[in-house]
Amino acid sequence: MKFLACGLSHKTAPIRIREKISAANDDHNQQLLQNLMGLGTIQEAALLSTCNRTELYCVTDSEDDIMPWLADQHQIELSELKNCFYAHRDNDGVKHAMRVACGLDSMMIGEPQILGQMKNAYRIAESVGSIGATLRPIFHHIFSASKRIRSHTGIGVSPISIAYASVNLIQRIFTEGLENKCAFLIGSGETSQLVAKYLIQAGTKNFYVASRTLESAKKLAQEVEGKPLTIGEIPEVLPNADIVISATACPLPFISRGLIERCMVQRNQSPMFLLDLAVPRDIEQDVHELSNVFLYNVDDMQDLIDEGLSERQTAANNAEQIIEYELDEYIRWHRSLRAKDSIIHYRNRANDIAETELERIINKFNNKQISTEDALQELKYRLVNKLVHQPTVGLKRAATDNREDVLALISYLLKD
Repeated sequence: MKFLACGLSHKTAPIRIREKISAANDDHNQQLLQNLMGLGTIQEAALLSTCNRTELYCVTDSEDDIMPWLADQHQIELSELKNCFYAHRDNDGVKHAMRVACGLDSMMIGEPQILGQMKNAYRIAESVGSIGATLRPIFHHIFSASKRIRSHTGIGVSPISIAYASVNLIQRIFTEGLENKCAFLIGSGETSQLVAKYLIQAGTKNFYVASRTLESAKKLAQEVEGKPLTIGEIPEVLPNADIVISATACPLPFISRGLIERCMVQRNQSPMFLLDLAVPRDIEQDVHELSNVFLYNVDDMQDLIDEGLSERQTAANNAEQIIEYELDEYIRWHRSLRAKDSIIHYRNRANDIAETELERIINKFNNKQISTEDALQELKYRLVNKLVHQPTVGLKRAATDNREDVLALISYLLKD
């Protein structure tokens, strides 16, 4: 069996492919895992699905089934996946997962959300029962390494994220400032919350919030002092919005070109900024063809994000060094497992010898055949002789056979 970290990301696949194979929500993630485990060739697995990547971390005897399974589950041509699918095996896979967890493989170096997303993927896999004796320690080591990297490098200090980059872009569009602009947040998840935070810092005061449930919308609306809405109220309110941020888990676009055309008529062609952070996308792509409409998606954020990379490059270099150290620690720990059976056998044998000798000396003592001091001395003598007898015989045989490797190993094992 081998550990495998495989999938595709923003580095290898465009959004049109990523949106086809992303898990819509936790329930979908759970169902996909159950289907994967049903293949019979996967012993353990966890699925990470974000707007920028879909990755599987699994233990398997054969990886050949994974890509066809992924294509089948999402009704996508296998040929579309082949050019953007990657696989990292065993120690290389552990290193890749560490880099993902601490944000080194993210669109924004050090972005903080990915670690929480990976922990959630682990939690879902635990609930499905697809985490076992191999993946569990790997994930624990990954989480521990990520915590150390964030606390020792400052890689997550600068506020560079999709949310932060998004508000930077909005400020470039509306150069007169955001104080008098109305923002419409569609979706109340973590991304929308972060965007709202930076919009407020930039001066935005007027907010609408729509979500799948009115309760979810009310919760975020209360934080931004905005008005909560249902999804059904979006067409009515949309013309009032100068800034639209959509980040939902809807499987199909629900903001159409026709809807935006009607909005622009009601707005007298006043500029409208739309940012689609959802994967799959919430807004039809041809909306960008309309005059005075500025539509961006997650891939469009790359140029803005690149501007902030230099601030984190030094921290990233330090993080890479820590990852090499942590990977070496993992490899050493994993190697030590090979001695586990031998250690257990040797301990059990030593315990059996000790139990036999202890019982023997207790019987002699109870029958008043020996004094306390003599009993302890005899127990010590017999234990030492019994425990070192077999290794001594082996050492003599190794010397006779000129086995310098065995003699060197014994010296290594017995070194203080």
